[in-house]
Amino acid sequence: MSDPRFEALDDAPPGSPTWYGLLFTPAEQREAVTALWRLREAIMASVRRPSEPAVARARLEWWRAEARGFGAGREQHPTTRLLAQSAPQGAIQPEYLLELVDAAESELHEVPCRNYAELALYCYRSSGVLHEMIVGTLGLAQPENERVARRFAQRLGSGIRLVEIISGLRSDLASGRRLLPRDWIIETGAAEQVDEDGHPDPATRACLDRLAGEARIALDEASNSLPGAERRGQRTGLVLAALYRRQLARLHKAEFNPRALPGNLDNLWTAWRAARKAVRAHQ
Repeated sequence: MSDPRFEALDDAPPGSPTWYGLLFTPAEQREAVTALWRLREAIMASVRRPSEPAVARARLEWWRAEARGFGAGREQHPTTRLLAQSAPQGAIQPEYLLELVDAAESELHEVPCRNYAELALYCYRSSGVLHEMIVGTLGLAQPENERVARRFAQRLGSGIRLVEIISGLRSDLASGRRLLPRDWIIETGAAEQVDEDGHPDPATRACLDRLAGEARIALDEASNSLPGAERRGQRTGLVLAALYRRQLARLHKAEFNPRALPGNLDNLWTAWRAARKAVRAHQ
């Protein structure tokens, strides 16, 4: 029989950053945090399945209705029902869920991000909002830290999404998603191509280098901004920040070839050290 403490880990690929984020999430909040990740993936996947744009937009309208009814006893999807039951009162607001739907809808646009400002908004909506809800679900040791904790979540989520865009460039291009800022593409003449060995063309690599700089700043700001009193309770995010900084370093060294991503043992060591440091900060 499987250990119920770790059933939530089935929702993420073993050894992935999300898997380790869930592993180091306090057991009493793990179900709600898992439901948040699951819900975000379901919303984003609704526009990524092979289908006509009209079908994807119809799915999004369904999710909009589901988001607006959250907390009012009108949840229909199993994950939103689970979230309504398991999340602390007030941690999840319909407005947060609607931001996730807006992020998914932007992927249907021919040019999702015309400039970096639009990419930053997309990253906040698709990931920053998720981590704001995770912070609210985990709770704060000192309520007066709410503002700085929200900033931590926003920068963490944005940095994570930027690393995901860098590492997932090849699959995004194959699926027709072109999330790099369009003005950067025009400026550099990037072909937005990745060869069979996983290497992007030089101009695209220059764009990724700029993106990596923004991701590094966001992740560093997140890791350094959280007060000591909150670090133990928010170790989920601190573990993720460490894992994605490690991913970014490996990608940058390998000229953004995703085959260079850290393996399971590397991730385990990075996650364990980050979690231990978070716990010790509160002692």
